Order: sequence, then C-alpha cells, then structure tokens
Amino acid sequence: MWLARAFTAGRRLCVWAPGAPDHAHHVAVEFVHPVVAGTRPLAATVAESEVEADISADARLVIGANAGAADLFISSDQTDTAIVLSYHLLWELVQVALEHPGLVGSAASAGGDSTGFLYPFLDAAEEDEASLRESLRVSAGAKVQESEALARESLESNRATRVESGAAICRAVGAGGRVLTMGNGGSATDAARLARVLRFRDIPAESLSADYAVATALANDLGAERIFSRQLDAFARPGDVLVGCSTSGASRNLLAAFDQAATMGLATVGISGYGGGSFTGQASVHHNLVVQSMSVHRIQEAQAALMTSLCERAAGLQGAGEQTVERAR
Repeated sequence: MWLARAFTAGRRLCVWAPGAPDHAHHVAVEFVHPVVAGTRPLAATVAESEVEADISADARLVIGANAGAADLFISSDQTDTAIVLSYHLLWELVQVALEHPGLVGSAASAGGDSTGFLYPFLDAAEEDEASLRESLRVSAGAKVQESEALARESLESNRATRVESGAAICRAVGAGGRVLTMGNGGSATDAARLARVLRFRDIPAESLSADYAVATALANDLGAERIFSRQLDAFARPGDVLVGCSTSGASRNLLAAFDQAATMGLATVGISGYGGGSFTGQASVHHNLVVQSMSVHRIQEAQAALMTSLCERAAGLQGAGEQTVERAR
C-alpha cells in the first residue's frame, strides 16, 4: 500500500542490487514496461552504487544482504527463484492497490481492473484497507505455492533436457568454448543473470543483451530482429553454446540468432514458456527447457529454477571430468 501511494504521489522507485545488477534491472523493467496490458507504467530506475541510490531515491528498494536505509528490502540470501518471485509479487500488489481508488487517492490507475485476472476474487471498488490487505495476503501466499509447484514440475519434466544441456555446456567449455546468452526485456535480465552465475562457477559466459549501446545501435541501424545474430558475427566461435531465454518462445530475434548459431557450429539451448512456443520443433534449437504455463511471471520464476539447475549441472559435470560428461550424453 505504501509504495502504491508513493507512486500516486509522483515518487519513483530506485533499485539497488549490489553484485546482482540483473535483478535490479528486472525490477525496473517490470514497473516501467508492465507485462499486463492496461496496467500503469511506473517510474523505476537502477542505481549503480549505494551512494547513487541514497542521492537519487524517492523510494529505495535494496536487493542484497543488508537493507541499509532501504524503504523496501529483498534478502539476497534467498534462491534466485524466490528473489524473482518477491519482486513479481511486489509489482502485482502495487498494481492491484492502484486500481482501488479509495486506498491510494484520486490518482488511482485509469486502466480499470486490468489485474483482475491475477486476483479475481477482489472487488475493484473495494475501499476497506484492512479487508483488502487480508485478501492480498492470502492471495500472495497462494501465488507462492503456485510458483513453487510450477518450478518443481518444470524441473521434473525437463530432467533429461537439463542433463543434456549441462553436458553440452561442459563439452564446449572443455574444448575452449564459452556460453553466450540472450533475451529481451525481463528475459534479457534473466540471460544476464545466467551468464553471471556461470562465471561465478568458473564457466566463461557473456550476455549479448547486456550492452545497451550495442543493442540500441543494432536495433536502430539493422532492426530489432538482428540484435543478436549480428553480435554472433563478432563474438561467436564454432564450439560455443548459445542460450536464449524467452517467456513466449516466439521472439523473432532469438529464433534468427538460433538459426545463425546452428550454421556457425554452436550448440543451442532454449529456455521457454508457453509450452515451448516456436522454440519447440525448430531444428536450430538443439535443447529446449520448457515451462508449461501462460503466466509471464510464473514462467520467469520457474525459468529461474531451471537456470540455477543448469548452472549446477554444468559446473558439476565440469568438475567430474570428461568420462562423466560422456555418460551424460
């Protein structure tokens, strides 16, 4: 409620995630470019340092080990899946509050009940704060259970593909290759996080989504569809692995990059929702980790679990040696 009122009063959210800027950028894109049609874009920026966060913040969210002077705090001691779930729920609850004028004042969202499908039992005209708080608490708890169940189901249904994908990464790295990751929007931050975690586990990895100057130059000069395939010309080598993250499995620039990667001799791994989307059945996507859901937020939370497992699998095989990798094929 407090953050919804802050946005209504014209304040903005400043996000700082020491050591994990991908999480901070994911929060910012959630608020500025909402995935739910009709919801209100809200001002959110990313701080590069604690000093910058203190100077620029109207409302300050910290994702880290120490809250400091934060107005809102998400502990980094949680799993990546739980961290992603935390800020997804924060966005959902803020948007629901904005659609209840009696709770946030006259500047409530003009989008109507656009989040009604997320919290279908709530009355958009409800003005009893205590009642709404309790309803949201119960619903948030149910969504945590839903998210955890989907993550478990996704890990189980993708068991064989996780083994194969981890082995592909390990073979590539063992032969001197590296992992390149890509994605759009929130999935771009997921791709950046995957690369960061792989590097932490001593697996060479880079995100093709991370350099905004390169991405915007290519989008402006060549079109958004060439953002990743053009970078493959510069960075990719035969034997590398390309991993693409997408909630829909239908991103044209990822599909184009997969096609090019396959012709260049790269192994490819898709991580997709919507039952796999167009990634499924595309010959240039050699391995596809699929989440069976149509909810963007729940998909990304399950994908976080899959990416964590993929990193653990690749690092474990790398440490176990060549014979173990061959048995995993």
